Amino acid sequence: MNIEQRWDRTEADLLDGPGSMRGLLERFRHRIPPLLVGEREWERLLERAAGLPATLGAFPFGFELPLHDTRPSADLGVSLLGGSRSAAFFADRPQSAGAEASAARITRLLDQTRPEGSSLRRVAGRKMLLEYDIPPTGGDAFPEPGIFLYPEEGMLVGDGLDRRRRDLGVVVDAVVAAAGWDVDSAERRQIERVYRALEPDTDVRAVGAFPSRSRAVRLAVAGFTGARDVVAFLKRTGWLGHRSMVDAFVSPLEARGAFRYLVVHFDVRIDGLAPSLGLSFYARAGQWIKEFEPWAALVDGIRATGLAVPEKLVSLAGSSCGAETLFGRSGLLVLLRGIHHVKVVLAGDRVEQVKAYTFFWLRRLRTRR
Repeated sequence: MNIEQRWDRTEADLLDGPGSMRGLLERFRHRIPPLLVGEREWERLLERAAGLPATLGAFPFGFELPLHDTRPSADLGVSLLGGSRSAAFFADRPQSAGAEASAARITRLLDQTRPEGSSLRRVAGRKMLLEYDIPPTGGDAFPEPGIFLYPEEGMLVGDGLDRRRRDLGVVVDAVVAAAGWDVDSAERRQIERVYRALEPDTDVRAVGAFPSRSRAVRLAVAGFTGARDVVAFLKRTGWLGHRSMVDAFVSPLEARGAFRYLVVHFDVRIDGLAPSLGLSFYARAGQWIKEFEPWAALVDGIRATGLAVPEKLVSLAGSSCGAETLFGRSGLLVLLRGIHHVKVVLAGDRVEQVKAYTFFWLRRLRTRR
């Protein structure tokens, strides 16, 4: 399924419904167990979503669920497509002192992808992801969202061509500007070092930054099918973390046949690669899987490591996937739910985090004349 297809009618339907993302999420509370997102945490999430348009439901959105932590919390992620009503929301919102500083920068980023001949549009298309961290207590201000661009598959493969390197620079510069930072030549050299470590069957699939966190450019590199490939790649990049930990965690899951492919996430800093590392597991080639069965072996494998809260794994298995028909304002909508990927974060000689990324997606059903 392509998020750039059939979104306009869904947005139109949602435009006539609840005015904000908060109102849309309230309809789905009963599909999210309190064990995964508690009542207090849900209220904070709704508070954050109140400033976003309900039309974002026409594109995949979802939750980052920490499975290693007994506390029931979630962060929010939303997809945004240039030319949509949702994108216009960021351009039209008042630029007052109380408005997010990132709104204008997001709009400028979308504007760069508007011309069909623009370099950024050619490489990264018109879609982006916004990741909203949700502080657990009401006294904490909401940080600006993380901003991620997704180069088209095959655009940034590791074939060593100079034009690929330049294309990567186009995407990195756009993300850095959207985060409110100046371009740094030392940071660019570190990013190019990672790119030179790629092989032709791997590519850069995402470039992002979190404006409210310490400066780093996050790269997502895809195309790995097992522990050996990942460890060899990490060695070529000069990553100074514990590569043996990667092998120790991934190999047992690989033996189970628990995943289809892996994505490696780096935080690239001016002084080099951060010592922490993200590894995302995907159950199939497609990313929008509405069934749980493809994830069963991975969830069982993670349960066997003892690194996740068992009750959360049971709750995730029983609640995260499915498809159902809903009544919209002007027709029928189908709600798709599923697990997009599961991610672990390695820090030092241990696995620090285990997180599931679940998605919701509303689609207007076609009607026959």
